[in-house]
Amino acid sequence: MRPRPIAAIGIVLIALFGVGGARAELTVSLTSFVDGPGIVSPYGIAAGADGALWFTNRNNNSIGRITTGGAVSAYSDATISFPNGITAGPDGAQWFTNYRGNSIGRITTAGVVTAFSHPGIASPVAITTGPDGALWFTNDPYLGLPSIGRITTAGVVSTYADASISGPAAITAGPDGALWFTNSGNNSIGRITVAGVVTSFTHPGISAPGGITAESGALWFTNSGNNSIGRITTAGAVTTFSHASIASPVAITPGPDGALWFSNWGNYSIGRITTAGVVSGYSGTGLGVQIAAGSDSALWFTMSEVNAIGRITTSGVISKLVNPGISLPDGIAAGPDGAVWFANSGNDSIGRVNTGGAVSNYVDATIGSPHGITAGPDGALWFTNPGKGSIGRITTGGAVSSFPAGAGSSPWGITAGPDGALWFTRPGSNAIGRITLAGVVSTFTDSSIKYPREITTGPDGALWFTNGAGHSVGRITTNGTVSAFPADPGASPEGITTGPDGALWFTNVGNTSANSVGRMTTAGVVTIYTDISLSVGSPHSIATGPDGALWLTDGWVLFRVTTGGAIDYFDAGSCRPYGITLGPDGALWFTGRRMNVIGKAVLPPTAAPTALTATALSRSQIRLVWTDTVANESGFRIERSWNGSSEWRQIGTVAANVTSFTHARQPALTTSYYRVRATNAAGNSSYSNAASATTLGWLASEGQGLNPGSAVRPTSGKLAATTTAAGAAAPARSSGSSRAARPSRTRR
Repeated sequence: MRPRPIAAIGIVLIALFGVGGARAELTVSLTSFVDGPGIVSPYGIAAGADGALWFTNRNNNSIGRITTGGAVSAYSDATISFPNGITAGPDGAQWFTNYRGNSIGRITTAGVVTAFSHPGIASPVAITTGPDGALWFTNDPYLGLPSIGRITTAGVVSTYADASISGPAAITAGPDGALWFTNSGNNSIGRITVAGVVTSFTHPGISAPGGITAESGALWFTNSGNNSIGRITTAGAVTTFSHASIASPVAITPGPDGALWFSNWGNYSIGRITTAGVVSGYSGTGLGVQIAAGSDSALWFTMSEVNAIGRITTSGVISKLVNPGISLPDGIAAGPDGAVWFANSGNDSIGRVNTGGAVSNYVDATIGSPHGITAGPDGALWFTNPGKGSIGRITTGGAVSSFPAGAGSSPWGITAGPDGALWFTRPGSNAIGRITLAGVVSTFTDSSIKYPREITTGPDGALWFTNGAGHSVGRITTNGTVSAFPADPGASPEGITTGPDGALWFTNVGNTSANSVGRMTTAGVVTIYTDISLSVGSPHSIATGPDGALWLTDGWVLFRVTTGGAIDYFDAGSCRPYGITLGPDGALWFTGRRMNVIGKAVLPPTAAPTALTATALSRSQIRLVWTDTVANESGFRIERSWNGSSEWRQIGTVAANVTSFTHARQPALTTSYYRVRATNAAGNSSYSNAASATTLGWLASEGQGLNPGSAVRPTSGKLAATTTAAGAAAPARSSGSSRAARPSRTRR
């Protein structure tokens, strides 16, 4: 399978990291890779005038189109920025909101994109066609006043603000010739006339309203705050309908059968409610977000977490089109081929991304909701299939094989053991498994093993694992002897790795105690480190970084923990990091499970080049050679000075792993001083030692290099040169030579 190009979104982030009480800036370059085009975190969806469904792809800034036969196309444009809502316009085009671009977009059925910007467009969310032939949208900026906006098909914008507008979400045209919208910020339903007059309706049954639509002369809306569907008449009378199958409903739309259909965020289902209030629920759909009626008399919905578009008939038959590539990525590991491999739990596949960002995707019927992945001792990747109860193996060429993991098994974490086998956890059966390269499985149980999660090889030649329900860290030798060491009694340990200090480091998801990071010696001595910054998410995976610190994910940010326990963090943008590993390129690679991305965090070069020497090759060239001690450089910068103490200027660069440079076109008999430092997208390393050399002189036969009027000539006809470090003595001269006149220093 050929790798496909993917979009890369690069940002540079600054975080403050404490070291020994001091705080210093660390610049980290973060890139996220999203597979596309196609279906990438789809959100809004609407039926188009061409009989197809059109949707917004938030994570690759594109607009997608899917026919009722399942053919997908996508359209990108520089003006599309985190598109959110979408609707069919009165002009036969689709209109959409650019939440981050602060603009309204328009795309024709031929894929021609236009964007309209205006000071009144601020973080637009939802959009609909109004009864006046214009488009109406909701503005919900993080800073500033929320409002309702209007844009004509010619791009003329008006905005309307009112004190009653708070967190406006969805908007729809009502049966009374006005626009109706949900106010999630103050639990109300808003109404705005085409002249801009705003009215607000409150009721105890309105709780965190989200989607809204018109049907049978009334407005119907979702209440995620109290798990109900609401109905409001144009006079403001409110009725709510509850049912066990309604769980955090999000979007709602009229169906072709005269009922209302809605998506349930809380239980990954699609619901149906008749105008009389009779509710039905359909599970097994996966997480649906927005929903719309298609031209084929079915309902279509976006599934942003698995990069899919779903379809459900009015009789409840469900199908979905899953995008290949990155879909709910979980575990991640560096492969033996210099690429990074990851498990796609969303589309039952194994993904591969090279360090340049090209993604490959491998699908096989034996792969089921894969989670953990690791490089095996045989040059292949091994992974767990909780959905199939098996252990999978994939070669770097993409050949997949599968082995049963044991009766009743749902394997989770996996690692290569010191004995040449693979070891894995079985949370459902409270066991640890071992599988040889030939596929022979052994199972080890012990009363101390309680819902084991992740597993790693320890520095003592044993396997160490986290007991999620046992509040402990377990250890198992290669002959199956199990022991357990208490950790934080108020937390559930999750990820685990061997640290650079020879201890085991693990993440703790707080139950009665706070989220934390734990350190355990091989003797079982535990130290717990916590920080208020750990309280937001749920610490998950942990890995040793190229800087000798521990790096962990919590679903929102990346944390860095020194071996001394100093904790700090930086925002990972919208990546939502989950699994993490040290890549073959010296960068930290992580899965963005919720956002269907693979992230790459580049730290500044972790060491300076060493042992720099300078040697004159001729009267115009000096050769520099150094030792590369850096693991994560993208290249080296070479600088020169005339005096070795000031006026340093960059004179050249070389690529990563190159350890020499020739400085040419220099005047004869000129001394230059040099230094080198490594560089990458995040910054530069410190400098190497300085080294100097003096270019050679002229031959006497050439009539150069003699003092004017001097009768003394060099006995060898040539000046000698030696390599010196900065501050060393001047170069030696050939015996019997006169002091040659130094040429003027023309700086190059």
